[in-house]
Amino acid sequence: METINQQVKQNQIRTWWVLVGFVFLIAVIGFLLGLIFAYQSDPIDLKIPLYTAAGFLIGAAIYTLFVYLSVTNILMKSSNAHQLQESDDPTLFNIVSDLSMAANIPMPDIYLMDEKAPNAFATGRDPEHAAVAVTSGLRQMMNREELEGVLAHEISHIKNYDIRVSSITVALTTFIAGAGAVMIIAGISMIRGGNWMGIFGDRDDDSKDSRYLWIAVLTFGFIVWLGGWIIKIIGVPIAQIMQFAVSRQRESLADVSGVNLTRDPQGLIDALELLKDDSTPMKNAEAKGAALYINEPTNKHGKTPFIVKMFDTHPPLDERIARLKRLLGE
Repeated sequence: METINQQVKQNQIRTWWVLVGFVFLIAVIGFLLGLIFAYQSDPIDLKIPLYTAAGFLIGAAIYTLFVYLSVTNILMKSSNAHQLQESDDPTLFNIVSDLSMAANIPMPDIYLMDEKAPNAFATGRDPEHAAVAVTSGLRQMMNREELEGVLAHEISHIKNYDIRVSSITVALTTFIAGAGAVMIIAGISMIRGGNWMGIFGDRDDDSKDSRYLWIAVLTFGFIVWLGGWIIKIIGVPIAQIMQFAVSRQRESLADVSGVNLTRDPQGLIDALELLKDDSTPMKNAEAKGAALYINEPTNKHGKTPFIVKMFDTHPPLDERIARLKRLLGE
């Protein structure tokens, strides 16, 4: 049977493969879009797709660095969470402090989400720049032992560096989605601009250059618009599949790693049982950090967000509970 350290190492290897996949996907998207533009030139200039691929990679690197450095602020704002001080909740701080010492990591910042639904997640760049967040519903629902089980799970995400890959993949996925959206908007704007040129442009026989410019703007706008939709329909789902590629293993590993910190599987088992029996919807189930939650969030209609459900980011709670019970010999 694999040790926790062996599982962590495998998790890190999978992480690198996912990141390589993201780089390849972004380069392919840039190259294919450049290829579309290249075929509009006569003769075909194959340097164009290489330039666009390089441009996409540079843009993704800059955007990812920005998100990576500020991921905690971005996700906490998205989740409507505010940072707590020790005087706000001494018990919560005491639990996180003890678990951090057991995990041999710096104590992360602690946030509280204004949500009645019980849930929690961890984020950040690394153990030195990490944060955990719990909902007010989870804080009120669970006793100390159950709360300790949940927080040990989240501290394990920090210790195992799951938060690093989550931060990077969130950034790369949003870059790809944002690039598609910007291209769709830019394409529509150029098409509209071309139409206005066609309506109000000079129609004399000597205005061939103007007509050529009008056709060129419409054509270029259509290509940009089409490229944006290709990214949105094909590129974004592929990126999201890769983003969630290690989620199931990540959650299962954090359960086991958390129990290794508390030496008490029953606390997390009881917490997961409570989460399984709870159906309180989240006000912001579609938040950027939704895929990071310990339990799949549900919206006001009682449904899990489509993208989370489609790619099955979390193992079923029954499966996780059964695995933990085996640790107790049940």
